[in-house]
Amino acid sequence: MVEIGEVHKIDSANRATVRFPRKTACENCRMCFKPKDEMYAELVVKNTLQAKVGDKVSVKMGSQMVLVSSFIVYLAPVIVVAIALFLTRSLDELVSFAISIGALVASYIAISILDNWIKYNSKFAPQMAQIIQEDKDVKECIENNG
Repeated sequence: MVEIGEVHKIDSANRATVRFPRKTACENCRMCFKPKDEMYAELVVKNTLQAKVGDKVSVKMGSQMVLVSSFIVYLAPVIVVAIALFLTRSLDELVSFAISIGALVASYIAISILDNWIKYNSKFAPQMAQIIQEDKDVKECIENNG
C-alpha cells in the first residue's frame, strides 16, 4: 500500500510527521474525533530520504501488514471478549460482564504496547519511498508501488 502525504514536522530524532488527506469514507465517520476541518491522518516515519517540511512524499507499507494490523485492531478485542464471556458463562451475569469489560480494556492496552513496538521495528514500520516532485511523479509512484 502506498499513500502520498506532506511532511508536516521533523523532530530531533530525524523522524518525519507526514499528513495524509483522509479518504471520502472518513468524511462522516468521526471515529477519530477530529473536526471536519482537520480531515487528515498523521503518521510518524523515519526520515530516510532527508525530506524537508512541506515536501510531498510517498510512504509504503506492505499490504500483508495492513491486513495484520486490521485484524489486531478490530478482531482481536472481539475474540478476547468472546473468550471471556465463554469462560465466565457459569458465573453471575454482572461478574461475567465485568470480567469481559476488563478483558476488553486489557486487550486495548496490549494493542497499544504492540503498536509502540511496531512503530520502531523497521521490518513492520511504514517507510518513506520517494520524494514527489510533480503531479506526474504521483501517478508513477502509485503505478510502480501500488
